Amino acid sequence: MILAKRVARQQLMLLAIIFVAAACSSPATSAAEPAAQPTTAPNIATSVPATVPPVPSPAIQPAPAATSEPATATEPAPTQTPKATVAPPTQTPVSPPTSVPEATETPLATQGVPQSEVGVLSAKAMAFLEELTADFSPRQSGTDQELAAAEFLASQFESLGFETSLQPFTVELKRSSVEWESSDAGVPSEFKTLPITESIEASATGVLASAGMAFAEDLPAEGLAGKVALIERGTILFEEKVNRVADAGAVAAIIFNNGAGIFRGVFENQSRIPAVSISREDGLAIRDLLGLDDVSATVTVETKVLDSQNVVAEKPGTTGNGDVVVLGGHYDTVEDVPGANDNGSGIATVVTVARAIADESYPFDIWFVLFGSEELGLRGSIAHLRSLTPEKHEDIIAMFNFDALGTGDTVGALGDRELVGDAIDIGEELGISVRRRVNLPNATSDHAPFNEAGIPVIFFLADDISRIHTPEDRLDFVQPELMGGSAVIGIALLDTLIDG
Repeated sequence: MILAKRVARQQLMLLAIIFVAAACSSPATSAAEPAAQPTTAPNIATSVPATVPPVPSPAIQPAPAATSEPATATEPAPTQTPKATVAPPTQTPVSPPTSVPEATETPLATQGVPQSEVGVLSAKAMAFLEELTADFSPRQSGTDQELAAAEFLASQFESLGFETSLQPFTVELKRSSVEWESSDAGVPSEFKTLPITESIEASATGVLASAGMAFAEDLPAEGLAGKVALIERGTILFEEKVNRVADAGAVAAIIFNNGAGIFRGVFENQSRIPAVSISREDGLAIRDLLGLDDVSATVTVETKVLDSQNVVAEKPGTTGNGDVVVLGGHYDTVEDVPGANDNGSGIATVVTVARAIADESYPFDIWFVLFGSEELGLRGSIAHLRSLTPEKHEDIIAMFNFDALGTGDTVGALGDRELVGDAIDIGEELGISVRRRVNLPNATSDHAPFNEAGIPVIFFLADDISRIHTPEDRLDFVQPELMGGSAVIGIALLDTLIDG
C-alpha cells in the first residue's frame, strides 16, 4: 500500500503539472484578454532502466572437484569483483516515468526510481547491516553468539510494537575431533575435522600409521593393530578404505583430501571404527610426522545437542480471517565468517521492510520469522513449520525468503511462478531490474520447507555468492541498492496480495 499510495499521489501531481503547463502555453482568445503570466512547473526527474545483460546462474554451493567418490568438497571458489559504488539517497518522492528518454547507464535498482524509495531503504538497510556485523559477527549456529544476535533482533521488532518471541528448538549434530598426544613441536595443535556420515560414534586412541590409499600394497605387513590409520582420498570408496584398515586392526581412520580444502564423506553403512575427514593441507602436515613413535592421536565422533532459536514477530491484520504472509531469512552464519551477505543482507532487508510497513494496514497477518541454524540444514524453518498445526499451514498464503542478496548485478527471484512474475512486473514499473531464476543446483534455503508444505514461496537472492562461507563475506562487498531494491519489491508484492 505504501508504494500504491505514493504512486497515486505522484500521478495526481503529474496531472496537475500537465494541466498548468498546457494552460500557460495556450494563445490568447481576444485582444482584451490579459496575457497569461508565465508559470514555472517543478522539474520531475524521470528515467528508463538501462538494459542489464543476463548473467550466468550460480549454484548456492560451489561445484566439487571431480572425483570418483560420492562425497563432494564444499569450499567456495572466491572471485574478485569490484567494490560497489553507492549513490547517496535523497528524499525526493517516487515518480512514474512521464517520457521515454534515451536509455543511459544508471545505478542498479535506482533506475526509474529517482534515489527515493530504493535509495532511502538502501541506506537504512546498510546502516542496520553495519550494526549487525560490527556487534554480532560471527553468529555461528547453536552458539551463544547466535543467541545474542537473536535477542538483539527480537528487540528491533519489539520496538515496532509487534508481538515478539524467541522460538527455541534443539539440533542434534554429529561432530568430530582429533587430539594429539606428543612432545614433538611439529604436531599441529588443532585443525578442522568433519565426521564421515554414518561413522560409528566412538572415541579411539592409537599411534599414527600410514595406510596410503588403502590398497593392499599400501598396508604395512605387520598390520595396523591398535593404530590410527591416515588414508589419502581417491580411487577407492570411503567405506571400502575404512573397512580395509579396520580389517588390518586399525582403531580409527583419518582421511585427507586429494584436492584443496576439506570434504564431507558418506558411508552407505555404519562403519566399525570412528572415521573423520580433514583437508589435504593438514593431511600432508600430519603425514610428515609418520615414524615418530611418540605421536598418537585420539579420534572422536559424537552427537552433540545444540540449542538454537527462531525470532518470531507478528503484525496482526485488520480482518482477523487468519491468513498469514511470512517474511523471513536466516540470521546464523558458519564458523568464523562475518556473514555480511550470507545472511546479514537478508536480515537487514527484512528488518527494513518491517520498519517501513509498521504503521500500514493489511487484511492478513504478517509474520517476520528469522531462522536459526539454517547453516546446519534448514533446522530453524523446519522447526517453525513443525510447531504449526496442519490447519495453520493452510492459512499461510505466501512466504518471502531473503537470503544472500547483497552482492551481484541484479535482484534475483525464484519460486512460485505467479509471485515471481508479479515481482518482475513490479520491477519493470519501478525501474528495478529483477531476474527470474531457475531452480539452481543446491539452491537450498529456508523457503524450501515451506515449498514442500505446498505454500507459495518467493526466494530473493543475488547472483554473486562466490564469497559466502569464507572470510571474504565482508561488509565492503555488499551493495546497498540490492537490499533496497529487494525491500521495495517485497513491500509492493504485499500490496498485490491484498488485491489477490
